[in-house]
This record gives sequence, C-alpha cells and structure tokens, in this order.
Amino acid sequence: MSSEWPLGGSWALGHPQSTPPPPPPPPPPPPLVWKPPPPSISRSQANRRGGADTQTRSVASPGQLTDVIVKLTDALTASQPYGFSQDAIVIHVTAPDVPDLTLIDLPGIVRTSTSGQDSSVIQEVNNLINSYLIQERTIILAVLPANQDIATCDILERAAQVDPTGERTIGVLTKPDLVGPGSEDEVIAVLNNVSKPLKLGYVMVKNRTQKELADGQSLSDAKETEAKFFADHAIFSRSNPLNLGVANLTIRLTDLLVRRIKTVLPVMKFEVQEMQAEAGRQLTLIGREAPTAPLERMNMLMKLVAEYCALLRNAVRGDYRAGILADKPNLRLRTIADKTFRILGDKIRETQPDFDSPAFSTTLEAEIRGLRGRELPGLVNSYFFYSFMVTKLEDWREPVDTARQEVFDTVNAIGANLFRELCPQYPYLANCVATVLKGWVERHVPVMETRIEEAFKQEEDPFVSTNELSDEIVRVRAERFDRALNVVVKAAGEGSSKKKGAAAVEELDAFKNHMSEHLGQWY
Repeated sequence: MSSEWPLGGSWALGHPQSTPPPPPPPPPPPPLVWKPPPPSISRSQANRRGGADTQTRSVASPGQLTDVIVKLTDALTASQPYGFSQDAIVIHVTAPDVPDLTLIDLPGIVRTSTSGQDSSVIQEVNNLINSYLIQERTIILAVLPANQDIATCDILERAAQVDPTGERTIGVLTKPDLVGPGSEDEVIAVLNNVSKPLKLGYVMVKNRTQKELADGQSLSDAKETEAKFFADHAIFSRSNPLNLGVANLTIRLTDLLVRRIKTVLPVMKFEVQEMQAEAGRQLTLIGREAPTAPLERMNMLMKLVAEYCALLRNAVRGDYRAGILADKPNLRLRTIADKTFRILGDKIRETQPDFDSPAFSTTLEAEIRGLRGRELPGLVNSYFFYSFMVTKLEDWREPVDTARQEVFDTVNAIGANLFRELCPQYPYLANCVATVLKGWVERHVPVMETRIEEAFKQEEDPFVSTNELSDEIVRVRAERFDRALNVVVKAAGEGSSKKKGAAAVEELDAFKNHMSEHLGQWY
C-alpha cells in the first residue's frame, strides 16, 4: 500500500482518482517502481515537482522526512519574490500498513498580503485551494482553530459553495489547549454541531505543540498526551468522546472514504474502461513491426490493397456485416450516399407546382392560349409541354449539383479514412492511397456530368410511349366533370324538386345518371 501527500491551512482529503486534478496544481507524479520491503520496514520518497525541475530524495525515517520537507520548501520559495510557489512537494510513503489514498495539505487562506508580497498572491492561493475543493471526489477537512471565532473562518463558506449537501465536508477543531477560560461553551456548541452545523459534524484534535515538536515527541506519545488532555479537561471531558481525538477522526474518515468510494466506483470504472479503450486505440496505431525485406514488403502491400479493395466494395454495396465497417458507421458509403439521394428527391419534389391552386390554373391557361396555332380545336399545342418541362427542369439544377458534389466528397473522404482505419501505422501509405483515389474520382467527374446531362435531356422530352399521360388527363377531366355535375345536380334539386325524403333522393339519382350518360358521351 502507498500513501501520497502533496504538501502545501485548509486540508483536503481525497480517495484515489482516475484523472489528475485540473490546473493550476501540477499533476501527481507517476507511480514509483520499487521492490516491496520487509513487513517491518517503511520507506518514503519526497520530490519537488515544478516545470522541468524535479528533485527526489529517499528517506528511511519520519525525522529524515521532516528535514527533507523543510529543505524542499526552502528551495521552492527561495526563488519566488513573494515566498509562495504553486509547485508541489509530493511524498510517497510505502509500507504494508498504510492506506491507499492521497492527502493534500493546502496553503492557509490568505486574506491580505504582507510586506514584500504582491496582492496577486491572494488570488493565486484562492485559485489553488478552489481547484481542489471543487473536485467531487475530494473529502474536505475544514480545519478551524478552536481559539478563534468560527464566524471569522470562511473555509466553511467555501466548502458549502462546492459541497452544498455537506456529503464530503468534516469540520476539524484544533488548538483546544489555547482556548481561554470561559470560551469553552462556544467551542462545545460548535463541537456538538449546534453552532454552524455540518451534516458530518465536527471532531476536535490536539496536535503536538511547537515545544513538543522541538523536544522530539513521538507520535505514540502525542496520542497519549492528547487522550490525557481531553480526559483531564474540566469542560471537554464531558463531551461525546466520539467527537474527540485523532483516533475518532480516523474512524470517521475511513467510514466516509468507504462510502464515497462506493458512490463513485461505477463512474471510476467507466473512466478506467474509457482509458483502457484509448490505450488500445493508441496501441493499434503503433501496429506490428513493418517488414524490411523487399519481397515481404511487396507481399504485405498486396495484402493490404486487396483487403482495402474488398472493404471498399462492401462499403459501396452496403454489406457491413463484419470488420471495420461493422464498427465504424462513418465508413458506410452506401448509407451516406442514400441519405444524400433522399435529400435530393425531397428537394426535387418541393419544386412540384400546386396543380390544384387557382393561380396555377390561370397561369397554365394563359400559356396554353399563348401557344395557339394550327392544332385542332380542343387539343393543346405540343410545344407547350416542352416549354413547361424545360422551365421546371432548371429548378432541379442546383439540388442535383449539390448532391453530385456531396457524393464525390463522400467517396474521397470515406475511401481515404477506410485505409487509415485499416492500417493506421502507415500514415504515409494512407496519404498515397488518398491521392490515388482523389485522382480517380476527378477523372470520372466528366463521365458523371455527361450522364447527368443525358438524364436532363431525356426529362426535357415530355412524350412517352406508354399511356400514363393520357390516362392522367382523362382522370383529371373526369374529376372536374364530376365536380361540375354535382354542382348542377344540387342546384337542380334545390330549385325544381317538389318531392320529399327518399323520393327526392331517388329522383336526384335518376337525374344524375341521365346527365352522366348523355353528357359523358359528348364529353
């Protein structure tokens, strides 16, 4: 197991993440390669990470680690004009009995700049703190000195902004030995979650004093000193013991950490799968080692070209059952081309006149009268159909040209991308194939344009060898005749019939049949 502390306070505790924290903090260092030590030994490594400069120190004891941290801190801040650096000190602690987590000690909140500091340091520190607090997988330990008024500590307000539900914020009261007589009740109100309550509550701890640190007090002795302090204190000893001590804080954090891991584990699993898939794609790009012998190169090239041609034929035919075409919808040429043709058909249908509108009938009648010549009475001059079709065909030019260009662009793009997907490890070869394909398409542009012009010429001739046109004319005439007959019959029935009920209906039907028989023959 290993623990990692980027040191910088406010504290932020987070479980392992699948992605590094966003800027401005530097990304966490890569895992260290090491041989597992014997169970009774722990090892630590501390390094300074910032820009291109990385310093690494290996230590074997907590005392040595403290000295290294001090030296690295001095090295980081000595070159900075304001005594503040955004570089990180990252500590890897490796031992069989430590938890696998990341602990981040952030700088204390800066409210005003001191002598020699620029005012921009306030915003820099705020940005650094917020960049960690905003991460949903970070557990926030809001450290509050017990000897200060909680109203003056804005870390809780910051935590509430990024964690409004309080699911990942724990308050930690420190320096209980500095609380003045008579101020204990206010501290107890905060500790009991009465004043400024948090969903996860508060824990009070007593750390080693500066003198105890100077005297070299060990961590085990510090725990005993903390326990004796709370047990002997006149006020704090009456508090809930579960809210006192580093041990209880550890229990709370462990429980919270487990719950947070369970909550985000499905998301982390998905992210790991995405990273694994991306790694697979990158490995595919690398591909197998290219052959060096001329004959082997020629054989491989022939195989690639043959496979490419087979895939291209299947893409044109719409056969996507296996291989790259099954996994890449953007390479399915027939599907994309069919979509272009459907759009072309819709645009051509939009040019169809409204044959039932009075305006069309008026225009049509004027054009027919304007072409009167030597035709027999009751017949229409055939040149009318030519002029009508030529006018309408011009409306098809633009959508046809657009569809033609889209098809050519689609063939070029899919043909080039298909080879890149087939052998991504040979980008230069893919570019050569794309150039050859583009040349082939450009050579066939005149052929396609000639075929399109031939189709337009055929459409300009409205006469066909079938009876479709005459049948359609008869149908339209019959519909108009029926409408006119119904109007006459209705008028006749309303004006002259003296019968009522079924007899009147029977009389109108007989009259209608008589009119249809005689007028229909004449018509």
